[in-house]
Amino acid sequence: MKFFGIESFLVEGSSFNSSLKDSPYDRLPLGSKNLVRKEIWDLSKNSAGISIRFITNSSFIAVKWLLLNDFTMHHMPNTGIKGVDLYCKSLNRWQFIGTGIPEKKSNQKTIIKNLSVKKREFKLYLPLYDGVKKLEIGIQNHSFIEKPPKPSKKPIVFYGTSITQGGCASRPGLAHTNIISRKTDIDCINYGFSGNGRMEKTIVSILAETDALFYFIDCLPNMTKIQVEKNTIALVEIIRKKNPLTPIVFIENIIFESAYFDKKIKKELKEKNLELKKQFDKMMNEKIKNIFCISHKGAIGKDHEGTVDGVHFNDLGFMRYSNFLITNFKKMKVL
Repeated sequence: MKFFGIESFLVEGSSFNSSLKDSPYDRLPLGSKNLVRKEIWDLSKNSAGISIRFITNSSFIAVKWLLLNDFTMHHMPNTGIKGVDLYCKSLNRWQFIGTGIPEKKSNQKTIIKNLSVKKREFKLYLPLYDGVKKLEIGIQNHSFIEKPPKPSKKPIVFYGTSITQGGCASRPGLAHTNIISRKTDIDCINYGFSGNGRMEKTIVSILAETDALFYFIDCLPNMTKIQVEKNTIALVEIIRKKNPLTPIVFIENIIFESAYFDKKIKKELKEKNLELKKQFDKMMNEKIKNIFCISHKGAIGKDHEGTVDGVHFNDLGFMRYSNFLITNFKKMKVL
């Protein structure tokens, strides 16, 4: 077995060149460290949405990855928090192969073996709620490994909350940004910051640096009605300064399961969604072009089985949400 580092694979799911970041698997450039809140900076070192692609003819694929924190949560599997997911391009679509299950801070796993020796393209998704300090791919000594070409399509930029970050997918490949990326063959940039997706000017200014296919804003679960009123139009104005015509798509807050019974939570969610509509209507009246708003209805199904805890999605919820969003993106003709 021989191991290869970052010089041998293509890093995807990031807006910024690796040379601008503290780690190639971070989500924000080092220059933003003193501009954003500490909570945002710490979360930006989680590798949510980051993946690598490589081509090899090896008969097995092994992975070494060194975690930043070895983080754990009660309601999300370690495989999703800090594991890695391997996919292979088969019949022009990405097919799941296996998961590197983490056991400690430094891990080494052979994910697949006994492959026929032929050239294949692989994609490895990195942890959703932990960072990666070092990553290496292991192949046979006599096999080759090479970078595939960079994609020519513009990426989709997702900005949101813990749900956008991937909570609580059972493995990295099942976060909705990663599902959508595979289904559309478009790179998706994940700016999901758990508990901290609030349409803040500092973050919006950073994501506006990306020449995106469109921006998808899913922040309401972390916001108050007052924050929605204050920040929605300001977000559009910041993006429009650098991207005058790039579509911006908002989505309402989904109805948390408790809100079907808890009158206070139901009222809060309704008020936020009504405020988003009010701000959206203001912009439409001002004839701001290429802005859209998606209703929450049917986003994760109607059987109330799409979450882990009534808020964060399980794998069923993420799959349904991905299909729901793709359908709506196509209806709006942004995809």
